[in-house]
Amino acid sequence: MRDSADSERGYGVMQFILATLALLVGVLAWMVASAGLTRYHSQPGSGWTELLPAVVIGFVAALLAALAIYAARVNRQRAALAARIAQSPDRPWLHIPQWDQGRIRDAPAKQAAAGLGVFAFVWLAVVIGAALLARGRDDLRSDPAVLVFLGLFGLVGLGLAAGTVYMVIAGRKFGRATFEMSSVPGVLGGWLRGNILLPEAVPGGCEARVRLVCRRDSTGSSRVSYDVWKEDATVMTAGSVPVAFRIPFNLPESDLPDMPGTGTMRVTWLLSIAASLPGVDYSAVFNVPAFATDASDRTFVTGDVQSGPPPQASTGHETA
Repeated sequence: MRDSADSERGYGVMQFILATLALLVGVLAWMVASAGLTRYHSQPGSGWTELLPAVVIGFVAALLAALAIYAARVNRQRAALAARIAQSPDRPWLHIPQWDQGRIRDAPAKQAAAGLGVFAFVWLAVVIGAALLARGRDDLRSDPAVLVFLGLFGLVGLGLAAGTVYMVIAGRKFGRATFEMSSVPGVLGGWLRGNILLPEAVPGGCEARVRLVCRRDSTGSSRVSYDVWKEDATVMTAGSVPVAFRIPFNLPESDLPDMPGTGTMRVTWLLSIAASLPGVDYSAVFNVPAFATDASDRTFVTGDVQSGPPPQASTGHETA
């Protein structure tokens, strides 16, 4: 709980700093824009590139403001999570509303597309601004290194924009899916069972791959991510796709999505379904809970052979 409180205060301080910086940088952008307009109107031969520094500084101010808003949102979420932890400290799967209810929505494609789209827009705006600045100067316009630099960064920006468009099309075409757990949580040394309710736009009778992955991601500055364990199954798409994976006991438990991981690595259990379809492929990913409970079979560990058919998944759920 002390770590949670310290983290909450840290996000509050971060929110204040980002908001203050956004205000100061915004004022600076206004001052630079005013000076640029003055030069534009008073100096012969000046162009609109006089406003380019103000545009760049304005983008920085907007980015800082967006980060401040995000920090405020995260701080509220973490405060609510801390309250739920205090109510049931020994049953962590009850701390996340979707986990508690046993109905988990897939990752929102619109939110991911929006984030990528903003990044692509800022990237392309900087590249276009740099290209216009180079166009107005003979020394830069004739420098091959500048042309190569602008070309490479322009291609990266176009790739980001194309990825954004693809994600938007996929999100609009399919909508979101839901994983209904038959029991909560998924049990280490037991089963993760349930049904994936696919959007109506996903055609039936297509082959799809369902995968359960235990993944570790670094929480520090170095970005490290690897799969601790995974298992695949092939299914045919329908309105409801049954899921049943037996999980070895000697694997790490889930970390709560809105809280720091234990140590320097965060553990996430991800259930995914993917199908190759004409035009835009379909995929969905669910962050599912996996914990040791009284129902855990401690003798079933990694490397053991599964015996017997998996139990049938059901649409309801019960708490383990």
